[in-house]
Amino acid sequence: MKNIQKIIYILLCLSVFTSCMMQAELDSIQPNSVQVKQGTAPMQNQSTLVEYGTLRILKDSVTKSYTLTNTGEQMLYFSQITSDSPDFFVKLEKDTVALLPKQSLKFSVTFAPKLGGTTIGKISFSTNDPAFPVFSFGVKGQAVAPPEIIGSGSPQFNELNTVDLGTNDLGEDLGNATRFTIEINIDDPYDRINASGLSVKLVPIFSNGDRPEPITKTPSEITLSEDKKRLIYSIPIQFGSSTFLDIETTLILSNGDVSNVFTTRVEKPAAAE
Repeated sequence: MKNIQKIIYILLCLSVFTSCMMQAELDSIQPNSVQVKQGTAPMQNQSTLVEYGTLRILKDSVTKSYTLTNTGEQMLYFSQITSDSPDFFVKLEKDTVALLPKQSLKFSVTFAPKLGGTTIGKISFSTNDPAFPVFSFGVKGQAVAPPEIIGSGSPQFNELNTVDLGTNDLGEDLGNATRFTIEINIDDPYDRINASGLSVKLVPIFSNGDRPEPITKTPSEITLSEDKKRLIYSIPIQFGSSTFLDIETTLILSNGDVSNVFTTRVEKPAAAE
């Protein structure tokens, strides 16, 4: 029994000694052993704010690379590198929480915005460096959203069977069509619409399943209200055997960004061709 007690005592002493050695190692690291660089520029000043620019929500992302280096002569221990913003994601090149002297670790931070506006986040981690018990730096990005079509009034026809569609490639008469006026409501909170560069894509779908080629309305063929909240265009429709027509409308900005697709149903008026 005494031998067992001696063994337990020895093991306990070894455990305490090892813990003391580890603590001494943690406490003995030189100050300012932590160095973080973005590119070639060190960020020892933790008020650093890294700019990510302006991106489109749910469409664009930008990734910037960073390097964490242990510039000291003792082992550097650090916690998980985290972001306090869901729009900024941290990824390490390898899974580790310790660096040997002079050893480096690369990590990246990606900005992928989900909401419009300005996002400011903080990237941080704790260390055993007494000068940087918590190391952190800021990240900032702007996010913009394309305009959204939020509703439409009832389509109104203003010329029943009076629009001459002319002839087809074979010289056959295409008959007459009814002209409708469509008004849609727009929400553009980030003021991205430029009336001179705005076009509208229309995809007609008839009740009988016919889907003609999409139609693009240029800026000269549409009317945008001064407050950019209402857009009006006209379209001639020949229903034939269909009882209604669904028009899928999409706004296209001058830089190629597109809005949501909004469907307007146009019912066939009595006596319409």
